[in-house]
Amino acid sequence: MRYAAALGLLLLAAIPAAAQRAATDRKAPPKPKPQGAWWYTGEAPPATPGPPDLTGVWLSGASGDLSKFALPGQEMILTPLGKQRYDNVDHAKDPDTYCLPQGPGRQLMSIHPTMILQRPDVIAFLSETQHIFRIVYMDGRDHPEDLADYPEWTGNSIGKWEKDTLVVDTRGINERTWIDTSGHEHSQDLHMVERFHLADRNTLEYITTYEDRVFFVKPFTIKRIFKRQIGDRIMDYACMENEKDIKNLMPTIGENGRR
Repeated sequence: MRYAAALGLLLLAAIPAAAQRAATDRKAPPKPKPQGAWWYTGEAPPATPGPPDLTGVWLSGASGDLSKFALPGQEMILTPLGKQRYDNVDHAKDPDTYCLPQGPGRQLMSIHPTMILQRPDVIAFLSETQHIFRIVYMDGRDHPEDLADYPEWTGNSIGKWEKDTLVVDTRGINERTWIDTSGHEHSQDLHMVERFHLADRNTLEYITTYEDRVFFVKPFTIKRIFKRQIGDRIMDYACMENEKDIKNLMPTIGENGRR
């Protein structure tokens, strides 16, 4: 009896590891194909007239240091005030740490995905981070005249299509926001022009120009890539739910707090 068991073990050991893995893999049930809208299943969008449909869930990853994503010849150059603020920024006072909205660009460049909902007259960005929303008006209106009196966490955005590229103009951004996790700040004069272009149906090119003469010597332009999250959705994330860390934060100035 013991001889038969030992023989069985020897025969099992003689089977190549790849064959054993294949036998194990065949036992796993196939992953079901997502059912739902084309942007959820990854299928080709329906052929319709007009601009491309950006509807879906997208992810870029954290903003990091935006100066590292600048296009050649369009680098970020800080003013003396901008450099002084950046060199001495306290990362323990990051507005995002205190569950405040991240601002229009940083909201998109987050570790959490964003869902885009597209209509001809309005486009909405719905962020998983704190359930923050951002509206882009596509109906031909201009920025409101009293914008300087009522700054918004995500700014005031108006958009238009230039062929197959969505161009979004944003002003009136609350100066308490940072434009990236590295700690670059801005003034109330910040002006952003974002361009969204589909490289393919699951890849979105995001090119943004930042202009703020208080913090930056000249406008600078960055490029990021977003990927469609096929079969994914935005989920529930409340920043202050069960939060225990803020009371323990210590000052982390300048380079000591970069992440």
